[in-house]
Amino acid sequence: MSLKDQVVLVTGSSGGIGNALVDALTAAGAVVVGADRAPKEGQALADFFPLDVTSERQCAAVVRETTAKYGRIDALVHAAGVLGATPEIMETTTEEFDSIMRINASGTFSMVRETAQSMISSGTAGAILILSSVAAKEARSNYLSYNASKLAVLHIMWSFAQILGPNGISVNAIAPGPVNTPMWAQFAKDSGPDAAANRAKRAAQLPMRRFAEPDEVARAILFLADPDNRYITGVTLDVAGGAHLGMGT
Repeated sequence: MSLKDQVVLVTGSSGGIGNALVDALTAAGAVVVGADRAPKEGQALADFFPLDVTSERQCAAVVRETTAKYGRIDALVHAAGVLGATPEIMETTTEEFDSIMRINASGTFSMVRETAQSMISSGTAGAILILSSVAAKEARSNYLSYNASKLAVLHIMWSFAQILGPNGISVNAIAPGPVNTPMWAQFAKDSGPDAAANRAKRAAQLPMRRFAEPDEVARAILFLADPDNRYITGVTLDVAGGAHLGMGT
């Protein structure tokens, strides 16, 4: 890996995948700037910014202040996102749908746009990585707001990959399947009375027969963030244990 001294901005840095990513980037020698609603105790970050991704002003401020202090942003990893409170589609209110879309989709757009402008202004041929989900790629009977928002993330990635390519900026998405994080713990709990059985049932649907660990997702992100791999752009890398092989689409 050649991420030593690269300035990497990680949103959602306090979450399950975000925390694993901070550790992996730090081990690789990157200068890691975290941003989230609240800091995670004990994280080894160069800097931390409080961030509500639904605030366009806050998104712009985090990018602006990071660029001002370090001179550039070499890579953005936008991992901030939420699952939503209501699994049942017919019981999901339009207000909740709008809220999830604003956090997961509009927040992604704001962060990618602001970072892209910063990279262009500083002449940085950087990398932008955003978190989608395998749930974006198939019909599902629950968490429609989340699934739809993660499909919107893919369209954001494709468009920015196309327009930023001439600047040497790569834009890609990571699409995790089930990961051992608090978000999937919520999903298992909300999916029925027996959370352990729900986890086991989902794991049995995967060719690998297990969930991913957060550090496995982090390693895939590091691969696409690495300067040696920035010719790769406009792709979605599934880190899902072969989910689509077992379930179809």
